[in-house]
Amino acid sequence: MRIRALLCCLGASGLLLSAACGEAAGTIDEPSEEAPTSSEAAEQAIDAEAFDPPMQFDTGAGVPLPPEAGAGNINLAGNAVQPLPVVLSGTKAFIASANQLQIVDTRNAEVLPAIVPQSGTPMDPATVVFAGDNPIEAPIVVNLDGKDLVVVPFLTTGEAVGTAVAHQSLEVIAVDPATGEQVFSVVHELPIGEGDVDGRYDNAVVKGETGGIVVVDLEIYGSYTVAVDLNAQAVAWESAFATQAVSGDTVVGIPGDDELNRHHSGLAIADGTVKWDDPEFGYIDLRPAGSKYVFGFGGWDRIDGGLFLVEAATGAVTSLEAEERDSGMCRFDGQTTLVCTDTWGWLGAVNSETGEFLWQREPSADRAGVGITAVWHGAVYGTTENGPVVLDALTGEDAETAPGIAPWVLNEYVGIAQDPNSGVSAYPAIG
Repeated sequence: MRIRALLCCLGASGLLLSAACGEAAGTIDEPSEEAPTSSEAAEQAIDAEAFDPPMQFDTGAGVPLPPEAGAGNINLAGNAVQPLPVVLSGTKAFIASANQLQIVDTRNAEVLPAIVPQSGTPMDPATVVFAGDNPIEAPIVVNLDGKDLVVVPFLTTGEAVGTAVAHQSLEVIAVDPATGEQVFSVVHELPIGEGDVDGRYDNAVVKGETGGIVVVDLEIYGSYTVAVDLNAQAVAWESAFATQAVSGDTVVGIPGDDELNRHHSGLAIADGTVKWDDPEFGYIDLRPAGSKYVFGFGGWDRIDGGLFLVEAATGAVTSLEAEERDSGMCRFDGQTTLVCTDTWGWLGAVNSETGEFLWQREPSADRAGVGITAVWHGAVYGTTENGPVVLDALTGEDAETAPGIAPWVLNEYVGIAQDPNSGVSAYPAIG
């Protein structure tokens, strides 16, 4: 089976989710009578106070989310072993599963009609989700011509006729977060895979977006990527390519079979043309680190372990930490900071524009270790033996010692964390 990269999850590490506001026509003397755009309507409808970043959450006002928000991703100890398949836009939570996108307004617990694919039969969630291994990842929020859209991919299967097998399709749906209604969908019939016994695709993951082009990695033995142009509402390009990360205008990953493959390339997101290609790059798991870099831990051959950055547009490698940094994770805060930790308790933060360390901290007897749950807009959220805490991402120092929760997903209005009933709830930001 192919080795699936964990998402640095911008869903778990924080996306830029604030609603865009278009300009209203007219002047002060002649006020416009045009109806507000949906992005403006969404902003007007949000009566919750925004905190950027939030430091405290109201633990007494939690709104339970559907079981799919945590299914297969939370272990018995209450830790998220993988990023939740949830993204926030305003005060709404969008929860992805194999067969639907559920929408919950966290202000009042209102459940909006679910979004379901129409191009065929979606995958059965019961065959997709296993304890501790839910491959479904969060939708993303993109801004298209000043309008926010929640974008979610589905795999569907058509009907088999005679000896002809049923073909699978990728259906990418764009949803208006203000109303929770579908805006449009793009359906693309997929070629039957040649590397697997049954040639079937197992999962579809949105890896990122730039300039209105969304890159979807399709999990199949042999790898496949489809780039969808939201402006044209059509497929821009497709390739036998395993996308690991999108950074700026470059798609970074592995051409051909991604199983134990040292070969890496960078493709132009606009048309899939090759920007750089290195057959001996090294077998490493690359994840996004902002608009310039991708990052990784460990490696073979050319890269001798450690934490390193790769300039996405060129493939140039910068080693940051060689000593014992062979396993770890980083989270991008959606602005300019990449916060990293390794399996031994080390913490560090890197400026995602310069590639230089802002601070580092080794485990010590006089300061409790932090298990990071999310990073967003200059704040690091996590748990300690003393309870939840928020650190300043630019300094590593305590910023808030009583946040109420350690959120896995958050924005300026709400944080999502485990509730006392071992489920997943959304808690309003209050400070």
